[in-house]
Amino acid sequence: MSNFKYGDSCQTGDDKYVIAQFRSDTSLSWVLDLRSFLNVPELKYKGFEPRLYHVQSKPELWKRVLDGVYQAEITITDPRVYKRAVLLTWFAQGAEWHIDFDERTVNEEAAEWMIGCSPLRIVDRADIDWQFQRPDSEDIYDFSPSEIKKRAGGKFTDAIVVSARAHAMLSPAETRQLVEISYSGANYGTELAQIARLCRIWDVEHPKSLPILNDFSDRIGRLIRHQGLRFFAARTRPAASEEMSHSSDHLQAADMAAGWAAHLLTLNGGDYRSLARQFLCVRVNGVVYPG
Repeated sequence: MSNFKYGDSCQTGDDKYVIAQFRSDTSLSWVLDLRSFLNVPELKYKGFEPRLYHVQSKPELWKRVLDGVYQAEITITDPRVYKRAVLLTWFAQGAEWHIDFDERTVNEEAAEWMIGCSPLRIVDRADIDWQFQRPDSEDIYDFSPSEIKKRAGGKFTDAIVVSARAHAMLSPAETRQLVEISYSGANYGTELAQIARLCRIWDVEHPKSLPILNDFSDRIGRLIRHQGLRFFAARTRPAASEEMSHSSDHLQAADMAAGWAAHLLTLNGGDYRSLARQFLCVRVNGVVYPG
């Protein structure tokens, strides 16, 4: 398993938030070749798309670009799902639009639902249930959805980013392990140690999410120690950080893949299964779509 993943994001026209990630050991020679062919200092999907047909005129390069882009892992947050759930809940209770609630209150509650359905809430449940003893010097944060939203910036868009990045921090299997630990105390110490060693490097976009994600990783570390895995080594760098993309082929590849995935979603009418047939992995609101 690669110790690092690099990710970037974009939004679709209908508010879906798309993250693309590449492992550090993924071959990215196509990035250098495409950048050279386009004669640009930095590869960005928005600059590539108008010249797509130019690249397609070079079949060998086009194939390498396709094969390379589709090695990305795609994580999507669709906030409309949570907003619909909030609306249905209130309508079922007899609430009336513009009397009992409005768009602002829908967004506020949907933001907390997004965070509450992410791995952030799962690991918090396990942490609280087992009442870990923390050093007096360690900061203790309320990890409730409302507090996470506040720490992330307080806006609906902030909740989208922090929940999407939280989903992207773990694989589906790793998320399932955290759920089982939370509810049954199942022992996954060795597997969790591998999770906790992983680092995510994002393009510079949302620095307020980083302390939350690093706190999340620290809580996984406490789970590991609770399960008796005493040999777990301390981190040498934060679990989540941001870097400028101009000097990183991985982040430029992630920008390409995120834009590519968003474009395909627009073309195929939001068909996630079609998207999953192309990319290495596709998850939407934590649900894996088969290819």
